[in-house]
Amino acid sequence: MIIHIYINPVPNCYAIRQCTERMVGHGQLTMYRDCTPVMDGWFERDRSNSIVEVLTDMLAAVKGVDVTDLPPLYDAVDLDALEQLFERYDDSSGSAPILGFEYDDWNVFVRADGRVRICDGTQLSETAPVFSGQPV
Repeated sequence: MIIHIYINPVPNCYAIRQCTERMVGHGQLTMYRDCTPVMDGWFERDRSNSIVEVLTDMLAAVKGVDVTDLPPLYDAVDLDALEQLFERYDDSSGSAPILGFEYDDWNVFVRADGRVRICDGTQLSETAPVFSGQPV
């Protein structure tokens, strides 16, 4: 299981299969990817949909299977830790923690402000910040 989380001082980096860290600005880190985004989504902190529900629905959609046919998500990420991290997020700091993990051939990025992006780790693209560009 690979989980990389950076909380200070701004949305930060971690390295997974197709992602690299780069220093920008005043020594702050930002996360870059060179995998192809295939789906974007949002989770809402008001519990109308949980992080886990959003992730499983999105992963099922990109894989083209029913949610019940997915390999266990808990093999890729600690679901309780994921829920707790984002339940406790307070956006007053101006930066949102980002969590990333690999699930099969997919690179999954979750930002505490609700943004979720799934990238195809087998399809390389031009290096860019994880959440840059138009939503897919």
